[in-house]
Formats: sequence, structure tokens, C-alpha cells
Amino acid sequence: MERLEAMEGVFSERKNIYTVSHNPGVRVYGERLINIHGTEYREWMPNRSKLAAYISCGGRTFPFKKDSKVLYLGAASGTTSSHVSDIVSEGVVYCVEFAPRSFRDLVNTAKGRDNMMPILGDATKPEEYSFAVSGVDIVYEDVAQKRQADILVDNMERFNARYGMVSIKARSEDVTANPKDVFEASAKRLKERGCKVLEIVDLSPYEKDHAMIVVEKQRCVYSVAFKDDGFLMVFNTKRNGWEMPGGKIESGETIEEAATREFMEESGYGITVIGKMNIGYCDVCAGLIGDKVKDGEMRSGFFKDLPSDLAFDTDEYSMVIDWAKSQLK
Repeated sequence: MERLEAMEGVFSERKNIYTVSHNPGVRVYGERLINIHGTEYREWMPNRSKLAAYISCGGRTFPFKKDSKVLYLGAASGTTSSHVSDIVSEGVVYCVEFAPRSFRDLVNTAKGRDNMMPILGDATKPEEYSFAVSGVDIVYEDVAQKRQADILVDNMERFNARYGMVSIKARSEDVTANPKDVFEASAKRLKERGCKVLEIVDLSPYEKDHAMIVVEKQRCVYSVAFKDDGFLMVFNTKRNGWEMPGGKIESGETIEEAATREFMEESGYGITVIGKMNIGYCDVCAGLIGDKVKDGEMRSGFFKDLPSDLAFDTDEYSMVIDWAKSQLK
């Protein structure tokens, strides 16, 4: 048994692929179990799982780690999500399923798997299950209906996911269109929503008229930080207006780390983050301003009210300033 290159938690033997069982001795869908030196491996069958089909068809972008937090949309009875549960053995898989009958089977599959959380919900309405899901690293979608690309990004934005995988069923988008055209249109829509398309893999012969699209959506953060009664803004010469200091969250950074780094780089001031909020397309941190350490990349200024020459939307800034002030209390 050998681990597949660049795929944590996935193994191969004689062209078959396996995961290490998180619930030893229990079959989910009749899969073969193999015990090697006290470790039980479950065969992962590509004709029963689109994620396994993706791997078998040459897919190589695999963002899952042992401690990943995953939101699985369209979990059905739990076939694929049980293998994801094996892979993220120290993480969690939030499994959303809409059909009551499939959900009952999903609940049964989750028994004995302490990292698998079944949720009865509609993938098109992430606000309805946000009470049960904290931030995640990956959103995986297998929902056979229209707007598959938008469903993925809506959930990625809601739950701060950096990576997304969606199994596009062409016939669910347009039964008359050429599947390749549907895949290209879906990829285009994902790019329009701010995603970088990392890979597109046709899932045939295991799944007809299906393709897996893997994306990355690098999130941004900006900070509303105070000193005395004023908040700090920086002047962006490219946008010709004032804005809150911020930028992209780099790989491996927490939201707080990115906010602190960007604030220092742009203004030269240190901050202490005291709160954070997800506003959909990005995150916002509230902070207290410390000492000035160096000259920033941009001209900075302190304000008690928003200036007239803003680089961004006045209504959004008014809302986040009120929220940030509430964090000071």
C-alpha cells in the first residue's frame, strides 16, 4: 500500500485507491476492507464516488489535509463524505443534505464517525445552516441542479473557504447543450465570482457528462482600527481615495495575522485585533492602534467621520465602523 503523491490520506494498491477507516470494521456501501499491519483500509470506488473518479481520472489538486474543515454539499447517504471523514481524521466534515430519506441514511453513516456532522438543509440557502457551521477550509459540492457554480461560491464566501470543488452535472444546467460548453460556462462563472480555476477534469468513463472543477478563492481582509476617538485610513493613489488598510490573506495566515501585517505595511502602525466579522466577499477586523513603527506604503490619516473622497462604498464603511465601535465596549 502506497500513499498517492500530493494526496494526504489517500493510498493506492494495484491501481485501486483506499483511505484509512475512521470507523474500523464498518462498511458504508459494500466496499472492500483490507487490514495491513493493524491498519484498516477502505477501498474507494470511482464508480460510486465522484471524488474518487476525479482522482482516478488524473485529478491532482487535492486541498484536503488531516485537520481540514470541510463543508460537503449534497452528501446524500454519505458514501463520499465517509471517505472525506477518513482523510480529515483530525478535522470535521459538515454534511448538508436536503432529501429527508437520504438524510436518514446519512445520519446512520455518521454513527461511529465523530468528525462527520449531518445537517438537513438546502445548499442554496447557506444562511439557514450557518448556525451549525463555523469557518471551513474547503467546500465540496455535488448538487444536481441549476446554478451549481454560484451555489459553490455562495457557500465559500459565507464560510470563508479558500478552496472549492464542484462536480458539474451538465444535464442539470442545460439538457440540450454540449457538456463541454456547460463546463466552460461554469468555469467562466466561477472566474467572474473571483475564483481562480485550478483544474477541470472530465469524470468519464465513471460519470457521464460530469466534470470536476477545482477552484481557489483568495480572501481579503481590511481593518477598522481606532486611536483615541479617531479611526485610521490610508490614501490609495491608484483608486484616488481613502480606504481602510487591508489586502489578501496569504496561504497559511490567519485572518488576524493578515490584518496585522497589511495594517503595518500600508500605514506603518501596529494594531491589536479585538474582533472580526465576515461580510461575504471579505473579512473585517476591529482593532486598537499601537505605536508607529515605520513609514507606511501609503499616506495615512485619522478621522472621526468618513471623508468625502472614498475609494470604496460609503454604506459599507458606515456599517463596519459602527460594528467596530461596538467591539470597543
